Amino acid sequence: MKNIIEKACFLAFYVFLPCLSLAQADFSGSFLMSFESTGSEKQEPSLSWNVHSTKSDHKMVMEIKDEMNKKGVSKRVLFDPADSTWIMMMAYNNVKQAVRVHASSMFRDSVPPKKVVFKKTNIEKVIEGYKCKKYTLESENYLSEIWVTEQVEFNLNKVYTLLSHCGMTGDLVRKGDWFRQKKIRGMILEVRTTNKSNGSNYTVKITQIKSGIIEEALFKLTGFRISDIPEGQNCGAVLEKD
Repeated sequence: MKNIIEKACFLAFYVFLPCLSLAQADFSGSFLMSFESTGSEKQEPSLSWNVHSTKSDHKMVMEIKDEMNKKGVSKRVLFDPADSTWIMMMAYNNVKQAVRVHASSMFRDSVPPKKVVFKKTNIEKVIEGYKCKKYTLESENYLSEIWVTEQVEFNLNKVYTLLSHCGMTGDLVRKGDWFRQKKIRGMILEVRTTNKSNGSNYTVKITQIKSGIIEEALFKLTGFRISDIPEGQNCGAVLEKD
């Protein structure tokens, strides 16, 4: 068990290290991010997000919903911009281990921008009870349909861009580039991306949106043995050329 936790914390350090500005969004509440991909034999784990955002306090915690989670293993990451730290936590029964990264200077975006054609359409539909508008984004290799609601303000493409670093969503990132569009306002609730060369596609969905409702226990550090890692390291980007 000790070796499993050490490896998980070590991996989490390199996975979540660069994500340093997620808590800037106005949205406060929780939602679930899930993935579907054609031709994929493995099931991508869902990511459960809890965002606590006020004028004086901004925190975000992400919990990985995978097979280990179903067996009682909790893996979550807490970011607190007040002291620029990421805390990667893993708990099973009475064993609670965590790694705290002092990361104020670690993030840098080394990914060059790609040329894309971004268009707004007049097509609308309701997703999760929210009125959404359809946008399209086309690059050299991909065509994406993006559904956005203006009823919620949250920069999901920024979150996804940050997660693309260091391998967290590396496989999915290589299947699209919709998240590089900075002109989207509101909150993206669904994206379907098609590879123009082979017709394969993948979908990102945001569900279970609960504005103003968070699971406060996920933000607690009670009982965790925390190891500190100094700032100054950078894992770089894992994005590859198409």
